[in-house]
Amino acid sequence: MATPETPSSTTVLVTGGSGFIGSHVILQLLAAGYIVRTTIRSLGRETEVRKTLKDAGGDVDDRLSFYAADLTKDEGWPEAVASCTYVLHVASPFPLEVGNP
Repeated sequence: MATPETPSSTTVLVTGGSGFIGSHVILQLLAAGYIVRTTIRSLGRETEVRKTLKDAGGDVDDRLSFYAADLTKDEGWPEAVASCTYVLHVASPFPLEVGNP
């Protein structure tokens, strides 16, 4: 018989952790006790995102980790999703330039 998983033993990947929706999802998951991974395009923004989440009342501790991944590239995704129970895909590609078809 399988043992039910508890939030404290469940890892959830949230794509787009630096975005408005992603940050709110992360806050809710952390408050519920989940282990959270999130993707951002550049790990150079981790400190900024952690500060934003902390300023919003998030308990940003060792249950939150960051992975560099871009929706338009394959790199980083296998590592980000490894061992996750759930994936909440809330990221959206943000084109830097708009071309003519």
